[in-house]
Amino acid sequence: MIANATFVATLIFLALGFWLMHALHFLTPWRSLIVHSYLKSIALYCALLFANILGLTIWIERKFFLRDTGRKLRHFDQEIHTGKNELSDEIRSRFGDEEGQ
Repeated sequence: MIANATFVATLIFLALGFWLMHALHFLTPWRSLIVHSYLKSIALYCALLFANILGLTIWIERKFFLRDTGRKLRHFDQEIHTGKNELSDEIRSRFGDEEGQ
């Protein structure tokens, strides 16, 4: 989930960056002055913006893609304990080892 959120946040951040570069193309003659004077502030703002976008994407993924996870896991756990399941041999062997301990 973190990898997907990072990927989406990076895409959004790059899209915002390219849009901003297009919107501020009139500042090109003063680029060296702006970068030299405000590089630390720009970098800090970009880091905070990326962190906020990442937090937003994680929240959206948890809100919409992990909606019924607890209910699904509870159902799966009930199937395992009742014995009425069609699990693979690997899962059965792991579950059987945990039951014995």
